[in-house]
Amino acid sequence: MITNDVDERVSSADHPRVPKKKILILGGGLSALSAGIHLLEDGGAAALDVHLVCMEHRLGGKAASWRLPDGRYMEIGFHAVFGYYRAIQALLERVGRPVTDARYFTDNGGVHLMYESKVRKVNRLDIPDGPLDVGALFNGGFLGYEGMSFTEKAAAGAWMAKTGARLLTRTVDPSIDAHSFTAWCVGTGLDVELTRKSWFRYVLDLAFNYPSKGSAYVGMYGFQRLMGPEKSRVHYFNGPMSEVMIRPLAAHFLALGGTIDFCTKVTRVTLDPATRRVEELATRPMAAAAPIPGEPEHVTPTPLGGGYSLADAPYPVGEPAPASGSAETVLRHGVDYDEVVCTLPVDSLRALLRTTPDFERAVLDEPAIRRIWGLRTVASLSARVWFPARVMPADYTTVVMGTPQPAATVIDYKNRVGELRSSAWGSVVEFEGQEGRHGELGDRELLRELLRSFRQLPFVDAAKVDIDAVLNQTGGHRWDFRRNTASHLRYLLMEPGHWAARPTQDGFPYDNLTLAGDWMVGTQPTASMEAAVRTGCVAARRLRGRYGLSATASCE
Repeated sequence: MITNDVDERVSSADHPRVPKKKILILGGGLSALSAGIHLLEDGGAAALDVHLVCMEHRLGGKAASWRLPDGRYMEIGFHAVFGYYRAIQALLERVGRPVTDARYFTDNGGVHLMYESKVRKVNRLDIPDGPLDVGALFNGGFLGYEGMSFTEKAAAGAWMAKTGARLLTRTVDPSIDAHSFTAWCVGTGLDVELTRKSWFRYVLDLAFNYPSKGSAYVGMYGFQRLMGPEKSRVHYFNGPMSEVMIRPLAAHFLALGGTIDFCTKVTRVTLDPATRRVEELATRPMAAAAPIPGEPEHVTPTPLGGGYSLADAPYPVGEPAPASGSAETVLRHGVDYDEVVCTLPVDSLRALLRTTPDFERAVLDEPAIRRIWGLRTVASLSARVWFPARVMPADYTTVVMGTPQPAATVIDYKNRVGELRSSAWGSVVEFEGQEGRHGELGDRELLRELLRSFRQLPFVDAAKVDIDAVLNQTGGHRWDFRRNTASHLRYLLMEPGHWAARPTQDGFPYDNLTLAGDWMVGTQPTASMEAAVRTGCVAARRLRGRYGLSATASCE
């Protein structure tokens, strides 16, 4: 267990200390850290005892990174902070990591690179500063987009003007979630041929919806939030996500009085539909954890067996399993916890709920819980290749969208991250997407397919992309690959009708169970770091109000 040195002495015998309410947080990602910090800030530490249970040996969840033995770092895919991600920006500012600080973040200047495959051109899309920014509109904007005729641009422009006016004057109606994004846009006047262009598809690509249909609500919400240069600005991590973001958040949580258990799996739950409470939780260890000085988000694990590999695959292909023969610890309501905040991803939560006695009455008879069985998830993939020579142009400092599946985005971190710019590597290329129709391929075959498509891109120096050398890691090449298939690493599939299946954070049937996570109904419908932070904040505000504590900072 990782703790701090909070002094719990009573200042006077005449003023006995009121026992703190015990809050147990399940999960170790951004939702968990956000909930923990918001619970303890602004006087919460005096009234609440907050303990976080993380089944990994590092915090961060889908926003984690790790160092490889030779110092290179790997992440679970490409992440960035959009200009309209207000909640996560506010949280980062409180721990000394503002997105405006170039030591930690670098931004895209409002420029988006969009690859159009039919004409094999990369379009530089500058978001205009306003209606009078004619230069951006013509020189680097939509009117200069290669891959569409003048007639197509005029038709798309007319549709965008009509739709944009509507988006500027009203909020997006969640009821359109029942419709396909593409079908809804065609139904409102967009030519179906224009939906096959990268400028249109990138919203779905960002949401990992390929090859499934995307929700019209999520798509239009994304369009609305990207309108304007400040909102469309993208802040990239200038280094590993864990070091830039997770470590300071974990340190802040501990400094406030929070505690963390690493490598501990919650294996079963008892929901009592009569008392409307979580009566018991059981946990089992997956590894012995030793703190690493200066790294509060990470511990040194000692493997204990079971199905959880800690040496070579810190993020396993399957669901992590407790150590073979490890003892079970039973946690009871009123003794070990008063409240449970569950931030587990939906697949992990469903697996946990299945362990409760009388599953049908406790879970399936509760509409607020049963609805989550209507949600589907998708396994993302993140591959990174270290090349000894430069293979992408030095001025490609932002993500190229619209590249061939299974990787819809490509970025050369050599052009973006400080420690890589000063390194001897020629290019450090990140491929981000999801398996889609390539799920039957093995790791090497899938990586070969990524490299084959990559080498055919017009901006890539194909002569320096030796696929066999990469696969065999010879000639100074290296690669690392994560297929994020484990339940706790899968992303929500935001398909038509999914909004009705996403649970809300209010009115949950078990009084001492509060949910948080980017797959819930929150103030943002996209599954993202922003949604994770916001729902964690909402969960904290709900519990603070229950115990008479003032509201924390806004979750917006």
